Amino acid sequence: MKKLITSMVVSLSLIAGILGPVGIASALTSQNVTVTGTPSYVAITNTPSTWTINGLNASSPSYGYMLVNTTYYSNPLGDTTSPSTTVLAGECNFTVTNASSSVPLDLTVNFGNFSGSADAMNNSDSGSATATEFGASSYCTDMAYPTGIKTAKVTGSDAMKTNWTTASLKWGLIIETRTDAWTTGDAQTATVTLTATAH
Repeated sequence: MKKLITSMVVSLSLIAGILGPVGIASALTSQNVTVTGTPSYVAITNTPSTWTINGLNASSPSYGYMLVNTTYYSNPLGDTTSPSTTVLAGECNFTVTNASSSVPLDLTVNFGNFSGSADAMNNSDSGSATATEFGASSYCTDMAYPTGIKTAKVTGSDAMKTNWTTASLKWGLIIETRTDAWTTGDAQTATVTLTATAH
């Protein structure tokens, strides 16, 4: 009987010795998670930084001066020449360059009110001119014209180009001058802002 009890104690001790280390090794109470975040980097450049309305083509009527109730394009082929039904690069005066952005971009064009003259034009925000207001739009390479153009408002314009990923893009502006005559010949200026945001 003593031999049997001793044998059982030895057997139980062996079982405990085998199971004990396994049970301890699997009892992990914490785990680490590595978190990585990559910033969306947005950077563009644009050239040229100026546009004289009716000042691209010396053969244009009243070159360098804008006429009442006239539509002008920043088109190197002609100040009053509209783009093709599919806009060509040569019909766009501006070039925006993707300066190593890390994400696809949406490009938006806002066109501020004019200042510097007693009867400076305000933006109608509709794309069309009125007696005292101008209308403005933007266009870019490969866009359908005129159905694809985007109204350039003072703020809150729709994106001219979405999901843009190429190295550069040619683009242009359209302005319809006010329908009533100006009361002065003073120069007036406005600021157009091209904004890139992550798509």
